Amino acid sequence: MKRLHGSMHRSRNQKIACTVSAAALMLGVSSAATIGLHFQDNYCGTAAYSGFPVTVTAFGIDPSGWENLLPMNTGYSSCALTSAPFGYTLNEVIDTTTSTNGLNPLPQGSLNVTWWGPTANFSGFGGYASKPPNYSFGGPPPVPVPSGEEQIYLTFLRDGINWGPPGGPDNDQPGYTVDITGLKSLFTNTPFVVQLIASSDSLETLTNALVIDLTHSITNSVAYTNTPPVADRKDAPWVRGSGGGLSTASAPMTNADHVFITSAQPQHAAGEFNMAGTISGFIITDKPVVSMPPQSVPVAGPGDSILLSAYAIGVPPLSLQWRLNGTAIAGATNLSYAISNVSLASGGNYALVVTNAYGATTSQVSTVTVDRITEQSPAANVVYDSNPANPQHNGVNLGASWQASSSDGKLTRTGVLSFVAANTNGISVPDNSSFDSPTGTITFWMRSAGTDTSLSGTGGALFCRPSGTAGDDILLSQADGSPGNLSFQAGASAANNFTSKAGVSDDKWHFVALTFDQSVFGSVALYIDGALDTSSPNASAWSWTAGEPLEFGYSSDPTWRAYNGLLADVRYYGTVLATNQMAAIRSTGALADTSDLQMQFDFAAAPGQGILMLNWKESSAVLQSAASLNGPWTDVPQASPPYAIVPAAPEQYFRYRYVPQSLVSNPYLM
Repeated sequence: MKRLHGSMHRSRNQKIACTVSAAALMLGVSSAATIGLHFQDNYCGTAAYSGFPVTVTAFGIDPSGWENLLPMNTGYSSCALTSAPFGYTLNEVIDTTTSTNGLNPLPQGSLNVTWWGPTANFSGFGGYASKPPNYSFGGPPPVPVPSGEEQIYLTFLRDGINWGPPGGPDNDQPGYTVDITGLKSLFTNTPFVVQLIASSDSLETLTNALVIDLTHSITNSVAYTNTPPVADRKDAPWVRGSGGGLSTASAPMTNADHVFITSAQPQHAAGEFNMAGTISGFIITDKPVVSMPPQSVPVAGPGDSILLSAYAIGVPPLSLQWRLNGTAIAGATNLSYAISNVSLASGGNYALVVTNAYGATTSQVSTVTVDRITEQSPAANVVYDSNPANPQHNGVNLGASWQASSSDGKLTRTGVLSFVAANTNGISVPDNSSFDSPTGTITFWMRSAGTDTSLSGTGGALFCRPSGTAGDDILLSQADGSPGNLSFQAGASAANNFTSKAGVSDDKWHFVALTFDQSVFGSVALYIDGALDTSSPNASAWSWTAGEPLEFGYSSDPTWRAYNGLLADVRYYGTVLATNQMAAIRSTGALADTSDLQMQFDFAAAPGQGILMLNWKESSAVLQSAASLNGPWTDVPQASPPYAIVPAAPEQYFRYRYVPQSLVSNPYLM
């Protein structure tokens, strides 16, 4: 092969080098960049309301891409204003070497940033991710480490209109200004776009803002088109609440070195509108950024429709592609992706991939969870109802242990369940209309040496019908200490409460019967060892809380401690038994009124297998059961998850009835 002359060799290399360089210029790879700038406040040195440099990814930008600018004083107390009449002017230079005081090094170039505001302040707006949007009025963030979006939204440069800086609630000052030079050194051969982020502690809506390319005298107006509603504090003649949002993106700016950002004139009119002109930060980028990612859908029901939505910025054109579990979804090439007629196959991790000439990015994952009925494997936890005449109402044993017998030296009981308060075990019986009569009698044998006062709570719950409100239950409990009297309450009102004369904490077997009539003319009576101990007329009518279970040996309300002792022969009657009937139960174990005995736990054998716990997440779903897969299906009354069942002939199959809904993952998308 003939060797090339040196001059020809150099010429060819130069030509190739020029071609590669031109490709790099076309793609903009050599200078693609994304940065965010975040305005902080100094709330008179109060750390809980000051600063918040970005420590986690925010608006699609890694913490190293955020520049946390010098905190501006709030103008309060020791942070009083130092320039008249209002306002501060601050300045920082950001370059490839800055790495302290909240600044991060740029990939290239140097920016000079000058900003002014009447003052800065703390918002308490936490962003879109929570539903409804997260507000924490009058206090620091609700979690130790706020989300990245929250870190930015929490501080802002305020305007001089809406609630104003010190000097009055209505000060006629304009909005903020931001002046940036040196942008061509950062974006050396690419255009860029700008998106603003704003919050306030005093707004109804956000006015539009102006992003001005001073190099070419081009003005972009960006708008906050779909901000969440604020919660009015009702302390001003106009709507005033914490809130915020994201603006639309500016048009691309090419060869722009000098950009000026300012709010349109903030204004309000009492009873009409309150338009704030504030800023918390802004993003400048040529590469794609998903600044508003799709939010997860934690619960979707079968048949639902879902709209996953995102907002992305970057120099157009932007190429969009949704993925499910990492695989591209055919035809899903818009900012939103609709899922119709949701099924189990619809569940998974969705993400939006955005690409342009300067790079690509993938949004945070939106996890869609499709609801279904799940079951916990059967366990030996069924307490069987042995009443002979009525439908069985089996209970769920939550951890009590069975004993064949127990003797106190004088009396022996066979079939015993032992409860240890430290384990908070007990028996839960799902509600049934058989238990909802306004009259009834509860009887049982108990043996206890006393309550466990080392635990939190009060007394030891022997029987509880919870109300859903702490401390407001229907409750029969064993009092602390000796002699351990029995206390009854019908709700939180002291008027229907009383305490027994006799005690039961002597480690001996005692027969206890409680009769009740809930009407305004009724009364409650407590019998201990066959004798009437205490009776009390109702000061007012009371009733069970619909849907709540019967609880023996514990209470699901943490106000009360669990019972510490033994129980035997637990019964529930739907009427008030006569004294002689209760005496017969005590002396011979007679069933008394067999036709009215709704439930009896004689503990003749240890709890057996068969209980299933069904779980689902859709709160509006109605559980149904059927004897066969083909139905007919019947609604299960008052069934809510987790729901305990004992498989029986009419209940072999379960499903739920549900009205499909339309769900939007980002209700405040622009």
